[in-house]
Amino acid sequence: MDLSKVSTKDLEYINAGQFNKVSTAGLEEIARQQGTPARPSASVVDPVPYNKGTEVVRSIASGAMLNWADELEAALRTGSISNEDYIRLRDQLRGQQAQFKQDNPVTGTVTELGGAMALPIGIGMGGFNKGAGIIKETALGGGMGAAGGAGRAQSMDEVPNVAATDALLGGGLTLGFSGASRLAAPSVRPEAVELRQQSIPLTPGSAFGGRIQRIEQSAESIPVFGNIVSGARERQFEQFNAAAYNKVLKRLDPKLEIPQGLAGREAYNFVEEQIKGKYQEIIPKLSVNYDKRVASGFQAIKNRYSRGQLSDSAKKQLDTYIDGLEQDLRASQAIPGFKVQAIKQDLAELANTYAAGTGSSKILGNAFKDLEGFYMSLLRNQNPRYAGELRKADNAFVDFVRVQNAMAKTRGDTGVFSPAQLDSAVRQSDSTARKGAFARGGAPMQDLSSKGVTVLGQKVSDSGTAGRGMTAAALTGGVGYIDPLAGSVTALLTAPYYKLGEKALFAPRPENFTEAVKRARGASPFAVPGILELAQ
Repeated sequence: MDLSKVSTKDLEYINAGQFNKVSTAGLEEIARQQGTPARPSASVVDPVPYNKGTEVVRSIASGAMLNWADELEAALRTGSISNEDYIRLRDQLRGQQAQFKQDNPVTGTVTELGGAMALPIGIGMGGFNKGAGIIKETALGGGMGAAGGAGRAQSMDEVPNVAATDALLGGGLTLGFSGASRLAAPSVRPEAVELRQQSIPLTPGSAFGGRIQRIEQSAESIPVFGNIVSGARERQFEQFNAAAYNKVLKRLDPKLEIPQGLAGREAYNFVEEQIKGKYQEIIPKLSVNYDKRVASGFQAIKNRYSRGQLSDSAKKQLDTYIDGLEQDLRASQAIPGFKVQAIKQDLAELANTYAAGTGSSKILGNAFKDLEGFYMSLLRNQNPRYAGELRKADNAFVDFVRVQNAMAKTRGDTGVFSPAQLDSAVRQSDSTARKGAFARGGAPMQDLSSKGVTVLGQKVSDSGTAGRGMTAAALTGGVGYIDPLAGSVTALLTAPYYKLGEKALFAPRPENFTEAVKRARGASPFAVPGILELAQ
């Protein structure tokens, strides 16, 4: 190559590798001898002329258009995307922009970054894409990185390598931010949030559900890790029991709860004693007086079930019971408190016993249920001073019956029932036609039991050999050994199953903070080109 027409100063800069100081004339001469078109280049000695205001706009546009602004302007101005005029103008625009950034590094960086951030800021403020999953976000981040890299490449030959590199970097950055943001503000399902508000601790499986919950349940038989998971889930069940007991107690007094540390049968006995104590406080003060309205109420129940609904023997049993109750009332005109309670309990037992049957027996149970309802209404109406307290005790007792039935399904000495056992007891205790209240989700205690089943789950239904085997391999690196990396991963994965880890991960965040993190996460893939450009 003949460099006689290249100045001595330019040759010194070339030999020193300081190409940004080579004059435009020197670059043009070298390009001419190589047979390639000369590209204007930013230079200290022979700077490319430009208009600062125009280049500010071009810098903003470059950031906003993923580095494709020079190609787009050249195409619009020449009407081509490949001829010599297009290439010459594109290279001129690049030279002017490079010179502008060399002369104004801060302004160039701020304007281009501002343009690049316009899209993600707009997406974040609008709340778009905030519901995307981590895989979609990572793929989108990789795609945005590839698009920005392709726009940043100086020639078509460079596009594949630059685009592929920026796609990997963009996907990695997005994956890292997406994971970190999910730790900072995890998307816990609403029903799990409600249980945690009742002091029931969460695990990753109960918090997020789905595949994570299935893996968690499969992991319970794995050595070390399984013990930690099982321990955390046992604490969940204990606190679920406490929530059920507290729900019953709050019927008596909104401030009443089981004492700290009380669990199992001890907790059950405490609640039972509280309800008994409430009745023992109220019942002695009550009385029932016989009058015409009482007589007409008894007769109405008789008439309601005298139209062929009951068998002759069942009808006779109902009439005999009502006649005996009327006779007692007529004889004394007023029933004292201790006998009031005895009648109340007798009616409840008869109603529950017959309601469990079929045909005429079930109808008889409904009749005794109506009689019990009339009797309780009578108590409240004739004792208005104590009606409110009596209603509290009755409501607590209704809920407690469900807990009693759940406790009866337990085995062993712990006396801790599962959400599924409570849910089954709720359904069993529903005396409405065709279990209608349970079907509608409105049976007593069902709001707690159904959420417990959904969120806390239960043991793996089958042997789980395949699922547990795959889970073990993922957590420990294989059955035969545990390498240091797998051990570290296991330690990290078990952190949420301890009290401090659970609190750090699932403690309530301010609503504004959570919303901001979700919006930022949704916008993060679109910020990739700007971040990668800034890192160059």
